[in-house]
Amino acid sequence: AWELWIAGSPFELVDPILRESCSNDQVLRCIHVGLLCVEDNAVDRPIMSDVISMLTSEAQLPLPKKPAFCSARSIVQEKSLSKPAEIVTSINYVSLSTMDAR
Repeated sequence: AWELWIAGSPFELVDPILRESCSNDQVLRCIHVGLLCVEDNAVDRPIMSDVISMLTSEAQLPLPKKPAFCSARSIVQEKSLSKPAEIVTSINYVSLSTMDAR
């Protein structure tokens, strides 16, 4: 998302079918707020009440900074991964423990 934002192509994030039924201004605002929510420094991220205000008002938003985690894959690589023939999976070896009182 960050790379598309910087490249001036944030609408490429949106499914083409949804683009027809959504306002470009609303889509752009949602992407903008989303980028503000993933900023590197937690102090710079908006709290939920501010997020709601940002999404429901037309007030000017601060410029987002580069997110804490940014994928190094290019847009071309992203498109090639979306081919139906390829399956991308990962295994998660997480275990959960429950603590009970004696």
